[in-house]
Amino acid sequence: MIETSVLDRHRLGDHACVIVDDDRSRLAALAVYIRAGLRDDDRVLYLGPGGDELLDGLAGLGFDGAGARNRGQLLLSTPEESYLASGAFDPEVTMGGWRHETALARAAGYRGLRAIGDMSWAARPVPGADRLIGYEAQVNRVFADGSAMAICLYDRRLFGHDELRRATWSHLSCVDHATAPGARPGMRAVRLTDPPGVRLEGEADLSNRHALQALLEHLVEDTPPVEGPLTVDIADLRFADDAAVRVLLRTVAAGAPRLRVVGCSPAIQRLLTFNGAEAIAR
Repeated sequence: MIETSVLDRHRLGDHACVIVDDDRSRLAALAVYIRAGLRDDDRVLYLGPGGDELLDGLAGLGFDGAGARNRGQLLLSTPEESYLASGAFDPEVTMGGWRHETALARAAGYRGLRAIGDMSWAARPVPGADRLIGYEAQVNRVFADGSAMAICLYDRRLFGHDELRRATWSHLSCVDHATAPGARPGMRAVRLTDPPGVRLEGEADLSNRHALQALLEHLVEDTPPVEGPLTVDIADLRFADDAAVRVLLRTVAAGAPRLRVVGCSPAIQRLLTFNGAEAIAR
């Protein structure tokens, strides 16, 4: 059973892979996440099958999902109406859709968008499904703006071990039945405006390396034109493994002299020195 209290602590900007084992753990995860969104004045958008069954399940747990839908705070959409609206999965169109829905939520007066993507459709022979994992890494760039968050549900009964491993690498954090009750999201990335750049929080390692790479490789592209350098603030990065540091180094090398790294801990400084780049952090 998933320790769902972890999902209650996610916030705008987060992008988590949630691996469920059965229908019970799926409903429990959805209930905690949706309840938190209604509490925090987010618009909640569910993209997945069985919307009416979800509302029945929520009612069985004691809260009024149907009422939230009636007042427009909870929106339900099938994969065919969202991910597969064009008849195939198109990552670029989907990322644009998240930006559009986020803007609509903010315009309607909500704090932000809290999204749920049930990825069971990708276990079928759907055109474009082979592009899903690349999309999962790239969409972190959308959520880093801090106005939306998402969990992506992967059912262990539908996806193999290697597929789930690649999916987790492309998210900032992962939640499953082994997640400890007091766990925090693995990594967070927050877009900065003053100074412009990005702040990394938590832990950067194998579990989220593809997400980190997508964020950093496109940092210059995703930041509005500004005078002066862009900042990668790692003061709140509790841990980074050697490979994550190499991703950071490649990003700085490709963007120099536009990028600077600040807030380097002694442990990460030692890794930088080991990799021959002790001078990049300030």
